[in-house]
Amino acid sequence: GLTNFKIYPNPSSDMFNIEFTSKIKQAMKIKITNLIGETIFTEDLIEFKGEYTYSFNLELYSKGVYLLEIDTENGIMNKKLILK
Repeated sequence: GLTNFKIYPNPSSDMFNIEFTSKIKQAMKIKITNLIGETIFTEDLIEFKGEYTYSFNLELYSKGVYLLEIDTENGIMNKKLILK
């Protein structure tokens, strides 16, 4: 599964940093959508193991709530991103 999961800062006015560690090699899909289901970011990881870090800049998007979804072989993790 995933450990050491962090999103910071959250809420943010522009940048969100995402970090997690995958202890096993697995395929994952990382997706950010808005509340009406439009995808604004997606990344597919194949056979990923180790530490993942990524910085998203959402300053060009409307203020509000976005949904981060990480689809792993063991299930889906959902987190809210609040853009203020």
